[in-house]
Amino acid sequence: MKKLLISIAVLLLAGMGYFTYEKWVKHSDLTLWSFIPSDAALVIEAEITNDLTTFQGYPIWNIINQSTGFSNLKNGLSFLDSINGSGGFTTIFKDAPTLASLHKVSNNAVDFLFVVEIQNISQNTFANAAIGRLQKAGNRFKTRSYNDFKISEISNEGKTLTFIFYKNFFLASFTPYLVEDAIRVISDSELPSFKDKFTRLTNESGAKGLTRVYANYNQVGNVINSFANDQTGLPIVSGNYEMVLDSSFIQFSGFSYASDGWMSTHTTQPAAFDMAEVVPENTAYFYHITSSDISTWKDAQIEFIRKNSLTTKSFQDSLKSSYDFNADQVLDLVDNEIGIANLESQRTRDNQRLVILEVKDIQESLNFFQQLTERIAIARGDSVYSESYSDNEIRFLPIREFPSSFLGEMGKGFDQCFYISHRNYLIFSNDLQELKNLISSILNEDTWGKSIQMNDFLARANNAANVSLFVNVPRAWKNILNVLKPEWLEHFKKNNSTYKTIDLAAFQYSYLDGKYFTSYTFTQPQSSPKSIPKTNPQNGVRFVSPLTSKPYLLKTHAHRDFDILLQDSTNTIYYMDPNQNALWSETLDGSILGNVYPIDYYKNGKIQYAFATSSSIHLIDRTGTYIPGYPKSLPENAQIAFINVIDYDLSRNYRIALIDTDGNIFLADKDLKLLDGWSPKEISRAALQPLDHARLGRKDVMISIHENGVIHLLNRRGELNKGFPFDTKLSLHKNYFLRQSNSLGNSSLTVLSKGGELIEITLEGDLIKREQLLKSSADANFQLIPDTGSDSFIIVRKEGSSYEVLDDTGNLLFKKDYLSQWPILIQYYQFGAGKDLVVFTDTANKSLYIYDKSGNLITGNPLNSAHEISLIYSSARKEFQVFTTWGSNLELYNFKY
Repeated sequence: MKKLLISIAVLLLAGMGYFTYEKWVKHSDLTLWSFIPSDAALVIEAEITNDLTTFQGYPIWNIINQSTGFSNLKNGLSFLDSINGSGGFTTIFKDAPTLASLHKVSNNAVDFLFVVEIQNISQNTFANAAIGRLQKAGNRFKTRSYNDFKISEISNEGKTLTFIFYKNFFLASFTPYLVEDAIRVISDSELPSFKDKFTRLTNESGAKGLTRVYANYNQVGNVINSFANDQTGLPIVSGNYEMVLDSSFIQFSGFSYASDGWMSTHTTQPAAFDMAEVVPENTAYFYHITSSDISTWKDAQIEFIRKNSLTTKSFQDSLKSSYDFNADQVLDLVDNEIGIANLESQRTRDNQRLVILEVKDIQESLNFFQQLTERIAIARGDSVYSESYSDNEIRFLPIREFPSSFLGEMGKGFDQCFYISHRNYLIFSNDLQELKNLISSILNEDTWGKSIQMNDFLARANNAANVSLFVNVPRAWKNILNVLKPEWLEHFKKNNSTYKTIDLAAFQYSYLDGKYFTSYTFTQPQSSPKSIPKTNPQNGVRFVSPLTSKPYLLKTHAHRDFDILLQDSTNTIYYMDPNQNALWSETLDGSILGNVYPIDYYKNGKIQYAFATSSSIHLIDRTGTYIPGYPKSLPENAQIAFINVIDYDLSRNYRIALIDTDGNIFLADKDLKLLDGWSPKEISRAALQPLDHARLGRKDVMISIHENGVIHLLNRRGELNKGFPFDTKLSLHKNYFLRQSNSLGNSSLTVLSKGGELIEITLEGDLIKREQLLKSSADANFQLIPDTGSDSFIIVRKEGSSYEVLDDTGNLLFKKDYLSQWPILIQYYQFGAGKDLVVFTDTANKSLYIYDKSGNLITGNPLNSAHEISLIYSSARKEFQVFTTWGSNLELYNFKY
């Protein structure tokens, strides 16, 4: 018996020795990398089951789950686990080294090839037993030969996993030819593997992260082209990166290698990112270029354009010939930074861009461009355009696509070019109104430099990179959807809430010793659960008399929050601080008409408030003290219907615009002294809205629309502009939408009849379009609802009890039914980044419904309200605040969405 046991032991040891020789010695020249084809776009190096388990603990897993390839991996693992009982494969292979290579497998699809190294006997035993168990389980199983290799295929519920156990490796894919490609790589010595082709991709990026990613950017571009309509070429060739995760961000860092393309123009040390102070919050994506030695980059940039962009070279030559202008000299003005911002637009057909240059000497730079515009004006026999706006001089540079003359393709998109200076920055825009918005953003501190969210993100990203692309994913979402192929567009729309959990992204490259230190940073904040608002005694106030107004939220010089003003049925107004403590009250001679306007009457930074009742105009400060002489009345005690406060250029030289109940228009200074041509301007038909103002180029226009369907466009002297009055011959809804540009001809006014006829005209009185919106009944009623920032509008079609909400092109967004016979008040809020809300107030039932643009009731249940609401959004807290009035109650609701 003892000899028998010894004999058995010897045989077992011999068998193990032979197994070891066959698997780990005889084929020791084979590695995981031996199987990866050179056309892989990405190769992910990991310990497959360990790392996947780790991924599942982070928010990024929700996005990984949406990927077809990773979904196939998860399904495959579940399938393999089921072979040997729950967790069999995962447990045995948890430490197994793995490569997963991503490949483009069709014009619109990608998939993975997985290569797993079998390192021990238990893994080998599992592999050998797998086929038998699969056959016994009734799965459709077949084998075939390819280049003398035995390939197996298992089909289950419409999915076919192709795999091969070869030596001490397991290869698998849900795309059969990827396994065949791997076989060709090891059997054909003339066919290079991924590692053979990219020999520089070694471990250079320091401390090991969760996984390592290797990139073949020629193929990455092809993968992107699977999703996008436009062909994508990338300025780098290859790279390898370590991945680091925490609960709110993902970062890939390592090194990339460039070809002779544009990236190779960057061969100097980068400079810091300092221009955040002039990048507006509504930026969707932002290109940033820096160099500590801009002259070296300038020379390389000029050479690159001359060799690679004949169009730009021709453009430069034409500028030299026509205006004796050398476009290369623009780069001589630059200090260390250049920025190109693409802004989120709420308007369907607009694409606003900024180019920002950090300059060495702002006065020298202004003189440079002033001389250029003067030379152009002389050559064209034209004048130099400029206008003042809030202590800024806005100038027009009459060269179409001017930034492309020194930036090439990335500087395109400027059909017109306006510019301003701010500190040591020159800022160019293709949209005059957007440049004015930028001035306001800087004044109101609505910039990246003042954003808590952006500062936290920039602290994680690389502060000094030669080339950076920053993306605000929610704000860029429309841009992303616009470039997707139809089959992928539906996928991204369906899963938009998942993909948009990636909040911010940065792709950055810094030159270092012939290669580029690379950092890809993504923030994915932990999702806060949607909170359903609740009312409690801490966020509501009950008054003695019923409230009759909306809660007005007022800016003040005293703090950065909003004060509150409201009115009750006794015509008493109450002024409250943000904590809803009453500071004072005042009984008026009637109800407040329309809005309450903050003004700086004394130009000292302290705010007062202008508003009107039907019989008087009021101007009162935060302490409840009237400006001397107020309240005042119109001549002959005319009854007021509308009030507006106009500041032509943010100079605080206010004009008070009033329209009486007969439609006559009065325009006065801040002391209510009537101006020439406006004492009054007699229209003699009741108005639908307050007199409005727009500055378009150097022209100020006043807009008034009246109940007989006639549109009046007047200048500052009260004279009608050419092409007006414009008679629509329709009964119009009271609201309209003004699309502002740099001239009357490029600006437009959109009105909507109650019967659904949509009319758009230029401000020169020319008809752009006139179309009847669809309706299924003769009694259908239409409303045009501008958003509170006047950036866009929606249309509401009411037929019976049904309310259909349409976008600005007439496409249906959603439909709701309300049985109330009382008015339904509708408001539209656009906060950007997908935070668009449509508000319905059922005045009969005192119920408030807040919907997103898909028609989802985001508050869970109706809230309380009998009047229009006031709503604000805090991007720092990602929280909405809703102020409502109903009965004798003021209420505040907080919720996240």
